[in-house]
Amino acid sequence: MNTAEEVYKSMQSLPEHLALEVLHFVEFLKFKQELELEKTPNELTIKAMQEAENGKYEKVDLDGLKKQWEDA
Repeated sequence: MNTAEEVYKSMQSLPEHLALEVLHFVEFLKFKQELELEKTPNELTIKAMQEAENGKYEKVDLDGLKKQWEDA
């Protein structure tokens, strides 16, 4: 059994809200991988990083970040 199959098998026993968290994490990892390939920060990413430096941790919408990267 490969890793993806093991993850799928493990997720089947999770409550829906936890399975959704796993899905969001997977989407984040895929997005992060894409960013590493691009190596070009967009305006929303820069703003989020600046706010984090100032102690402001505003929720950043992953779909919004993806859209900006796709439109760039």
